[in-house]
Amino acid sequence: MELLQLKYFQTVARLEHMTHAAEELKIAQPSLSKTISRLEEDLGVPLFDRIGRQIKLNQYGKTFLTRVDRIFMELGEAKRELEYLSGLHLGMVQLAISIPSILPDLISSFLAQHKNIFFQQLVAGK
Repeated sequence: MELLQLKYFQTVARLEHMTHAAEELKIAQPSLSKTISRLEEDLGVPLFDRIGRQIKLNQYGKTFLTRVDRIFMELGEAKRELEYLSGLHLGMVQLAISIPSILPDLISSFLAQHKNIFFQQLVAGK
């Protein structure tokens, strides 16, 4: 089972239409159908009820879709967490202080370590 198969399944499940899903995914419809069939073979259960040319997500498919949605949500969270752990990439820090002389060394050090961060200092009036 591959992530691409799961992404294709998600799209077909949402649209419940192979041709529309293939168009959205920008792949050939026969290729999409084969991918979904292989996924069903791997799982050992049908994920869709097929009535003529129509498909409808069945109970197996609904259960599986819930898990697939969680998988992609977790992958997104993992990616965001790694981006966070790897450091600040781009941003802006705004700081309002009443005594401007207390932070220059700290600010210089921070900016030296984080080249893509912009800093704006607002000095409050007396």
